[in-house]
Amino acid sequence: MSKKSDHERFFWKYWQSGKLPELEDHSEKKLDLLHDYLVLYLEIVLKTTAATGKEVQEIALIDGFAGGGQYANNKVGSPIAILRAVKEAEFRINRGRDKLTRIVPICYFIEQDADAFASLESTLRANGYGDQIGKNIRLRRDNFEKCVPEIIADVNARHKKGGNRTIFFLDQCGWTEISAKTIRHIYEQLHHRPEFIVNFAISWLTDFLSAKTQASIEQSLQGLGLNQHVNIPSMMRLQSDLGGRWEHAVEAHIGQGFHGATGIPYFSPFYIEPKGNHRGYWLLHLAGSARARSAMTEIHWSKANRSKHYGHLGYDMLSYKPTLDQTLFIDGMSFDDEAKLKCGDVLRSDFARLLRDHHAEGITFKGFVDQISNKVMATAPMVENVVWELCQTRDFEVITPTGRAKKKPSFADDDRILPRRQFILPGLPIAG
Repeated sequence: MSKKSDHERFFWKYWQSGKLPELEDHSEKKLDLLHDYLVLYLEIVLKTTAATGKEVQEIALIDGFAGGGQYANNKVGSPIAILRAVKEAEFRINRGRDKLTRIVPICYFIEQDADAFASLESTLRANGYGDQIGKNIRLRRDNFEKCVPEIIADVNARHKKGGNRTIFFLDQCGWTEISAKTIRHIYEQLHHRPEFIVNFAISWLTDFLSAKTQASIEQSLQGLGLNQHVNIPSMMRLQSDLGGRWEHAVEAHIGQGFHGATGIPYFSPFYIEPKGNHRGYWLLHLAGSARARSAMTEIHWSKANRSKHYGHLGYDMLSYKPTLDQTLFIDGMSFDDEAKLKCGDVLRSDFARLLRDHHAEGITFKGFVDQISNKVMATAPMVENVVWELCQTRDFEVITPTGRAKKKPSFADDDRILPRRQFILPGLPIAG
């Protein structure tokens, strides 16, 4: 976050004299979420790796806007948060194991501003990472997009057949520095499909959208590679219908626009907001697996007072439904326990309708998850729980590949969910 602007709090010009920028509330929450997501994600994806006894697992972590690495009051930035998350994940996956797996992070920390870059290098050395600089920590003083070819070439050279994990953390200062075209290019060029955590300063984005003409919006969306994927008149009508508020329109139109333009299968488009104002961040997560998408959604649920969704609770969560409570679209909703209960109730009804109307002959559990993943704010365990509850009624059942009824609430990809067929004896009326 070193882009020069009126926001002088992001300057590291006087870092050597101890004058550091303040880490604002929403930025601290964002880094907390990043740390927790990396820990959970690495625990999930490396569980099998550790179980097989693999001794070393590399993961490529790219921080495209690394900043100065340190803030006032002894708070650290994203590079240290990333490195600490990897260490914590390694500890967790090795807990109780005799044969240990070492996670080796290959990190690219990219920062264009000279003062921030000098502060970042000093911070890394002060935190015990000096001997890794130039080895598995690669510092680059440059623009992120100029570093993309090097990163692609290096990751592909080390993993010619894939097999590694690659995560890009792109915490831009405003909202125009990362285009869908760049993300799509990276995703298509890397051997093993990467995932992306992209932050947008929502106040900058919505100020722009509310202040500019439609032609200016079209020009900016074209620069981001979204012009063919966002219906601008529809987006502007939605903003008008919601009393001038843009948050739901951003989630629904620009979020789905990035999803379509990048070609990445799974995405989540939720917000990180501080209490008392709307200067938070829109966080777009793009991943190649439903498992990674579920992990990110699980972190949002674990941060009930930090994350928000502007939309409804049920299936097709980004669709605008004027018959529903408008506060869901205007004021948003937190990921709290009350919302979780309501989400389960609504999804039971929505899933039942979806299965009856579109899958009368049944659908595999994996097929169902693939269909609904981007359309719900539920995690994989929440989805499994709703499906299991449906299959305990007389209306639905789940059948294993051998044709047996499922007895336990754990699903395999090829388990089949289907509406129960009701057999009516001759002469008996059909129950109403």
